[in-house]
Amino acid sequence: MSARPGVGLPGSVTMREAEQLAAESENAGASGVWVSDVRREPYLLSAAALRVTTRVMVGTDVAVAFSRSPAATAQAAWDLAGYGNGRFVLGLGSQVGPTLLSRFGLEADRPAARMRDYVLAVRSCWDAYRKGHGGYEGEFYAIRQPVFSPGSDEGWPAIPIYVAGVNPVMTAVAGEIADGFAAHMFCTPTYLDRIIRPALALGAARASRGASPPVLMPLVVGRDRMSLALQMTTYTVPAYRRVLDESGLREEADAILAALADRRRTEAARIVEERCLDQLGVAVLDELGERVRLWRAHADVIGLTVPWYGLDRTAQVALFRDVLRALERM
Repeated sequence: MSARPGVGLPGSVTMREAEQLAAESENAGASGVWVSDVRREPYLLSAAALRVTTRVMVGTDVAVAFSRSPAATAQAAWDLAGYGNGRFVLGLGSQVGPTLLSRFGLEADRPAARMRDYVLAVRSCWDAYRKGHGGYEGEFYAIRQPVFSPGSDEGWPAIPIYVAGVNPVMTAVAGEIADGFAAHMFCTPTYLDRIIRPALALGAARASRGASPPVLMPLVVGRDRMSLALQMTTYTVPAYRRVLDESGLREEADAILAALADRRRTEAARIVEERCLDQLGVAVLDELGERVRLWRAHADVIGLTVPWYGLDRTAQVALFRDVLRALERM
């Protein structure tokens, strides 16, 4: 795996901005350019990034899987891999249930089992594209005719799949079926070592794989601690509180969630900043090198991104370019 960090494009960038920033990222020496699924269509942004680069890997970190059928995802990823001459990585995440419903009007039960079936369906579609025939019949998805227009795509580049997770059940599924694991920035070294790594190993053993997949760890880079604390506060939700509990921060989790329930967001952010922030996947810009060295001891690939909470697109882009300048000096 590359020792150079990759970068995650700001979540709200337009396609033209994605082109420009991806080109700048490659010139700055980034090992990869990652696209999120928080505002724009991630596969279109990935195409924009691939168009203007020639060396870096481009991937989704991560695209929401269940908002799209596995056949639609397979088709988009297949074409991006061909367009980028094998430089595309498909990163998939389930998204927490309430957000999936509020964003897309969809519900998806049993997300870990569903993700396993989803990834198998995507790979079956790819196999059908390559051979010109095939289909998939699984627990959640049945795709009888993925090759609608006749023909085969022989010699098409392979596409790695990364699966995101926070809880050990989904993480074990990633260890079982994925080529890489996309960690969440709401993570601590303790949680990664004690919960994530063993869960990946469990999944790998369940599938009789020789080794666990590599871990991609994103770090949110901000100009100051409070902006980072506000970003991390948005991730302090019941579904993720286990990260704090397993990291010796159970009382802090109780206090933060109680403050958020009472709409005391500033107080919640203060608790995060004073008592939790140093353990989470964040870095103040002036301390970026030190934080990257810390996390390299726990993750295989580092990605650098910027906060979206409280920053408009112009501010996000300006900060991202400062991150690129810091990356050039590393």
